[in-house]
Amino acid sequence: MCPYAAAGAEGVCGGCLSAALRALPECYGGSEALDKVLKLVEGDAEVAAAVADLRALAAALAGLPVSFDLADLRGYHYHSGVVFAAYCARHPNAIALGGRYDNMGKAFGRARPATGFSMDLREVVRLSANGGEHGKILAPWSDEPALQEEVARLREAGEVVAIALPGHDGSWREAGCDRQLVKRDAKWILEALN
Repeated sequence: MCPYAAAGAEGVCGGCLSAALRALPECYGGSEALDKVLKLVEGDAEVAAAVADLRALAAALAGLPVSFDLADLRGYHYHSGVVFAAYCARHPNAIALGGRYDNMGKAFGRARPATGFSMDLREVVRLSANGGEHGKILAPWSDEPALQEEVARLREAGEVVAIALPGHDGSWREAGCDRQLVKRDAKWILEALN
């Protein structure tokens, strides 16, 4: 029995807390991880409130594969609540990292609720459905209806079409284009960019 409980005091004794901290790396997974941490520090109101918040978060994300790692410490001391990492299939690293940092603005005179994340957009594009197989399509600057319709059709199909605005200096390959729309026999067709 915890000595604090015997004395009628609130909280968890040092020995119980030490044991709970050593067991945290095993608190990983779905809702069973939350159940396990509640048993480790039974009666701790602050932990119970934090677990209730995590359960509410999981309920809000119902339908998504959510897991909890209660021993994750990334070393960002400005976080003040839940931190998260987003993963995708066949990629070992997180594609997004973030969390709560409510007290960050305190240094500037105003502590207010805040959350944020970072994401490597190049990595996300590389991992996207088309796998980065093709670059952008270059279209000439023109108000010709047939060209406008083809640009709209390509964009609707998920292609990125860049319009060559007048005055552009530099290589369109540097801009990520590898194909171009060219008018041949009164039709707009795709060709490899020279």
